[in-house]
Amino acid sequence: MLLNDEIQETITSGKRVVARKGREFLVFRVEDIAYFYIENGVSYLIERKSDYKYIADKPLRDIESMIHSSSFFRVTKKYLIHINAVVKFRPVRGGKLELVLSPDPREPIIVSQLKVPSFKRWLLQN
Repeated sequence: MLLNDEIQETITSGKRVVARKGREFLVFRVEDIAYFYIENGVSYLIERKSDYKYIADKPLRDIESMIHSSSFFRVTKKYLIHINAVVKFRPVRGGKLELVLSPDPREPIIVSQLKVPSFKRWLLQN
């Protein structure tokens, strides 16, 4: 099907991501995305400016591998975040970090102790 081939080509380029809202497909520039997350097995995209939630057409692991951008970091199994979504972070027990993102995901985002060094490097080098 031509549409699926075009969508695949667009995503593979790493500059745009396709998401669904109802029966429509919307195209987002990666810099306009705050983060992706998984809920009940469905991947969602959160637009940075509007805080709207859209259904991503790929699993999170596929999105992560297709976006060739140092602007995104997989902080947990559930969240793939854009660097500009990070507002602040604070240490929590066990050497972990709690992130504050914008837009607010309405749940705590905790970076594991093992990922903290690479998260800080990513944050400071990009």
